[in-house]
Amino acid sequence: MSINNILHIDMNSFFASVEQAANPFLRGKPIAVAGWADPEKNYARTIVTTASYEARAYKVKTGMTIPEAKRLCPHIIIVTADPDKYLDASYKIHEILLHFTDLVEIYSIDECFLDLKGAQFTTKEAALKIKKEIRDRLGLTCSIGIASNKLIAKLASDMKKPDGLTEINDEEIPALFSGLQARELWGIGERTAERLAKYGIKTAKQLGEADEDLLKHEFGILGPRMKLMGLGKYFDPVVSYYKQREVKTVGHSHTFPEDTYDIDIVRAFLRMLAEKVSTRLQRYKLKGRVIHLYVRYADFTGFGSQATLDQHTDSGLEIFRQGFEIFKALLPLKKKVRLLGLSVGQLIKENGQELLFETAEKDKKLKETLFQVNEKYGEFSLKPASVIMAEKFGIRERCAMIGKYYFDKKLK
Repeated sequence: MSINNILHIDMNSFFASVEQAANPFLRGKPIAVAGWADPEKNYARTIVTTASYEARAYKVKTGMTIPEAKRLCPHIIIVTADPDKYLDASYKIHEILLHFTDLVEIYSIDECFLDLKGAQFTTKEAALKIKKEIRDRLGLTCSIGIASNKLIAKLASDMKKPDGLTEINDEEIPALFSGLQARELWGIGERTAERLAKYGIKTAKQLGEADEDLLKHEFGILGPRMKLMGLGKYFDPVVSYYKQREVKTVGHSHTFPEDTYDIDIVRAFLRMLAEKVSTRLQRYKLKGRVIHLYVRYADFTGFGSQATLDQHTDSGLEIFRQGFEIFKALLPLKKKVRLLGLSVGQLIKENGQELLFETAEKDKKLKETLFQVNEKYGEFSLKPASVIMAEKFGIRERCAMIGKYYFDKKLK
C-alpha cells in the first residue's frame, strides 16, 4: 500500500465563489466574473475569468466572451473582478493550511500542495478538517486529491467537483492510466499531446510504455520525465511555504479596449505597462536587464522580441524606452494591435548603492518618491503624463488609472 501523504487543494470556482460568499444576493445564481466590464459596449471584448457552478450548468466557461455567455444564459450576472478580495481569501486559506504543516506550496491563487508526513492527523482526517475550516470560516468549498506524489494528487483533486475528496493509491494507477488521456496529466498541454499522438501515444499508459529514446529525441530532457509521469511517478517535493521562490521575470499585459493602428495610443499603453512592471520590480527589490515585448494583433497572430540593456534597471522610463525601441521594428503597422505585453528578465537584487552621477541619483530619488506615494495612496496616485491619451482610449476603466500626473523627461 502506498504512503499517501500529499494533498492537492483546489478551490471550486474560486473568484465566483468568493463573490457569492461576500454578497448574499449572488448566492445560488449564475454569475460570471470578468476582468473588465464594459456594459456600454455590451461587454463585446470582455472575457469570463470564472463562472459560478450555476452558470456552468448553462455551459458557460472560462475564456468565453460575455456575449457568448449571455446567449447561453441570458440571466447571468456579470461581476467585475476584485483581485484584492481574492488575494485576501487566498491568504486566509494559507493560514488554515499552515495549521497542519509548514510544507504548504502555493501553486496558484486557488491551488496548494501539502505534504503531511509527520503530521498529527492522517491525510484523510486532515483533508476533512481542511474542507470544514475553509467552509466554516470563508463560506467556500474546495476539492482535495490525496496521493503519494504531487502529480497524482493534482489529478485526484480534479475527479470530483465541486466539494470533492478523492484518494488514489499507487496500486490503482495502472488501471486508471489505461483509459486516461495523456493530456489530462499535469504539464501535458494540447500541443504536447498532439506531438505525442503523432507517435500513437494517446493515453497516460502508452506514455509510460513509450520508448525513452524516442521521447528524448522529440522533447529533449523533458522526455524521460514525461515517461516517468506516464508511470505515475513524480519526485518533485512540496516546497515549504516559508522558502521564498525565485522570481525570474516580472511583467504585465493588457488588451486594448479597441484594436488600433494609432502609434500614440500604443505608446501610451506601453508607458503604463512599463510603470506597472517598474512598481512590481521595486516592490520585490529587483532590477533586470532583459526587456521583452509581445504584441498580439487583431487576427490573434503575434510578435515577440527582446533586448538586453547595458545595466540592470527598475526604471519605468528605461523599460518603456527599450520596449518602444523593440516595437519600432514593426512600423509601419500592417495590422491593428489588440494586446501588448511587457516583461523584464535576468533579474538581480537591488543593492541600494549610491549612483555615480548626480542626474542619475536625482532620477533614482524621483522614482523612489513616486513609488512610496503610490504604495501609500494606491497604484497610479501619481502617474506619467504620457498616459493621458491611453486614458482617453479607455485605460482608466480597464486599469483603474486614477490620480495626478507627473511629467516624463525627454520622452521620445
